[in-house]
Amino acid sequence: MAAPVERNEPVGTVRWATFAGVCVVALVWSAYSVGAQNGSFLTQDFGAQYHLAEITARGAIPLVDFEHGWNAGSFWINAALYAIASGSPTIWYFLWGRLLGAGLGAVLAAAIGLRLRLHPAVMIAVALGVLLLATPLHIKYTICLLWVFVLLPTGRLESRPRLAAAVRVLLPAFVFWQYVELAVLLTGASGLFELFARRSAPWRTRILNCVQLAGGFVLGLVVQAVAYKVLWGLSFADFNRQVILGQTETHESAQYAAWNFFDLPTESGRFFILALYPFALLIPFVPLVWQRISDSTRLVGLAGLVLVVVPIRRVDNPHTTTVSALVLVALVLAVAELYERRTPPSVEPDSRGTSESVSKPTRSVIPLPLAVLGAAWAAATLWIGFGLQSMLGAVLLVALAIAGATLGAAFLGRAVAAVSAGALVVLGAVPALAAVDHLGDMRRDAKSFVVSDSIARWAGPEYERCSGGTREALVMPNYLELYDALEITNPTPYYLFHYDFAQYEDVLVPQLEDGSIPVIIETMPLHTPQPWLTDAIRANYVPCSIVRIEKQGVAVTVWTHKSRGEVDRRDVTIRDGERVPTVAPSK
Repeated sequence: MAAPVERNEPVGTVRWATFAGVCVVALVWSAYSVGAQNGSFLTQDFGAQYHLAEITARGAIPLVDFEHGWNAGSFWINAALYAIASGSPTIWYFLWGRLLGAGLGAVLAAAIGLRLRLHPAVMIAVALGVLLLATPLHIKYTICLLWVFVLLPTGRLESRPRLAAAVRVLLPAFVFWQYVELAVLLTGASGLFELFARRSAPWRTRILNCVQLAGGFVLGLVVQAVAYKVLWGLSFADFNRQVILGQTETHESAQYAAWNFFDLPTESGRFFILALYPFALLIPFVPLVWQRISDSTRLVGLAGLVLVVVPIRRVDNPHTTTVSALVLVALVLAVAELYERRTPPSVEPDSRGTSESVSKPTRSVIPLPLAVLGAAWAAATLWIGFGLQSMLGAVLLVALAIAGATLGAAFLGRAVAAVSAGALVVLGAVPALAAVDHLGDMRRDAKSFVVSDSIARWAGPEYERCSGGTREALVMPNYLELYDALEITNPTPYYLFHYDFAQYEDVLVPQLEDGSIPVIIETMPLHTPQPWLTDAIRANYVPCSIVRIEKQGVAVTVWTHKSRGEVDRRDVTIRDGERVPTVAPSK
């Protein structure tokens, strides 16, 4: 099948206006998503970067933290941002984290749309997705989007070989000075693209491009080694030990997590990304999709694929979210291109100018075994790539994804649709089944009524003692499950003690005075103060019993109407499942 044609039409006013709008939204979101940074901020990872920016701004030698990928250039940028912020942690975090993180990420996503001449709606979808869903934590992970934006195989850069060669050399060198980890991964991704994914260039050009990329990486390493030698007197042996051997030693005993699709974290938030990331990562590499997407989308997909090592090492929301931007961009681009090519002509020219028939299903292809083959590929890629507690898992994941895409698209012919269907079934069914399993786990683990059940258990006997047999009582202001648990009814039509509950004062106060409400079970203070209500209760009721449940942190008061006469008042505490008399605090 022929490669999708890269569009070189003018950008147009509408696209430029869309890009400008994205820039404004990114700036506003970046500012309004920042809170005032307090002392706890300065004790965390972001706080460490803030302090390192501060000491670098004061003239300290830039660090080389290869465990986390930070390099000398990144600390100079941090120092500049520190100076712009005048030392304010909040303004520094706005610049370093929000504006140059998610904000710049959204702008770069829209800029990718400009280069690819995407429809404005697709540009907005990509930008908002990066801004709100796959949100880069800080400036470090916008480098990924910058990389693909610069190296997209389309536009004027491709028509100027010398400029393109300079970019392929200088970009890895620049990124090496900023973040070594990303320089290694993204250089590798671009090399894989040139060798296995690019269709519009001859082999000689593609190999030369790989050499230029590798040369740029080596250039960054050599220039930095020389700079440390000349400027700070660090020997080449010490630099080698810190940069290369130190990195290896640091990760020698590192633990790589296994990605359990059926045991997602229970915390609230955006953990759904953990459920979808492995499967969304592989969708562009399904053979049928891989055939139909452009070279630019292939580059974006490969760059997102090699970054998988980051969340595999740390299976959590921040690390998964922050590297998901390229995965999201690749998905949106693939969907847009598949939509444009949903009715391809029967014959179209390939990249060499020859004609090639578009694959059509025939009865000679047996779909079920081929679908099983595709399902096996997808399942094996997921299980091996995300299941091995080793760096080897990430390597095999990349290898299997690329092998399935390239070999499948090249050799399956008319069988590509059936194989791809089987792969897509796995990539859709596994997270769907995991979601159902997750709901079951939450249902079993939920403690939805644990507080009301505890109240019914420990305060129930006190209610029976104080009520004198009546089954009418008013529960306020919460834990309405007690009506069923204690088998009582509400003698009033009121249940929700909201902020404008005072509108019922004229009706409720007479009931409180004449004893129409024989018992009140107060489970907690009112969220919105109602002085008229609390005054009426204290004037007409006596606290028959106070039950303090330490484990749940609640104190339940059973009030009985004063018309019932004197009552035996009790104040008990439930501690470690035992009833003990409440001890008044010493004065």
